[in-house]
Formats: sequence, structure tokens, C-alpha cells
Amino acid sequence: MNPLKTNKFADQIKEVIIGEYSSVMKLPGNTIGKFILIAVGIEFLGACLDKQHIKSTARGEKRFNSAITKLFPGKYHHFVKAGSVPNFYTDFRCPVIHQFNSEKTIFLCSRDEAGSAKHLSYNPEGSLILVAEDFYEELAIAGTRLIKVLENKQRT
Repeated sequence: MNPLKTNKFADQIKEVIIGEYSSVMKLPGNTIGKFILIAVGIEFLGACLDKQHIKSTARGEKRFNSAITKLFPGKYHHFVKAGSVPNFYTDFRCPVIHQFNSEKTIFLCSRDEAGSAKHLSYNPEGSLILVAEDFYEELAIAGTRLIKVLENKQRT
């Protein structure tokens, strides 16, 4: 991998996902906006992993799912498998970015709105609960993990 690209990606992850996103996640409200940032951040991490050029088109699903399977804990992996219900790409990523909501199989909320409900649990209606701040914490950990991978590639 090109060392300049590696540095640029690592710097972007540090500055935007770990830095700027963190500030937004601490603000009250803006639940959908927080999830939009999370979805875009996940896909960006996948783009950093992708061997294709960062500007390659029609790679969103591959990149999003790759970031989940390679950088997030195992408890997330089921939700990016073909045929999974809910599916993070089709039921979360696409609708949250393009329609500012999620499919009925996913319930989006903030910690303040979640009450006693836990991230990645199911509500009585059978929808998977995603808590913005908890999902972001996993994204930040994934970003840190990717930075280490990129820095190791740069040294070799």
C-alpha cells in the first residue's frame, strides 16, 4: 500500500471518526444524524480496507460489510450475512443515508431514548435495537484497529 495513502487514511480516521464524530455523539438529540455518520464511517473504514481505488464506484455494500466483518466484534457479523434479518446494509445503512430512517426490523435510538433497552437486543415488536452512542463506540474501536493495521502495512 502506498505510504502516503496509508498516512492519509489513518489521519482521516483519527481526525474525523475518532475526533469530530466523538463531539457529535456527546450532544443531546440528533439521533438520525448520529446514525448517518456511523453508517458513512463504517463504509469509509471498508473503503480503506478495499484494494480498489477509494473513488471506485458500486462498492458500497462490499465495503460496508467488509468493515463490519473485519473490524467489528463477532456479535455484529451475523447482520451482514446474505439473507440475515435484519441486514445492516439493506435495513440500516441504505435507508438511514437515503431516507433518514431505518427499516422496521431495526429500531434506532440514543442512550437517552433507550431507557433500559440494550444495544443489539430486541424490543417487544421484534426490532433490533441500535443505540447510537454504543454503535459509535464500536466504530471508534474499529477505526483504532484499522489505524494499527495501516501503520503496520506502512512499516513493511
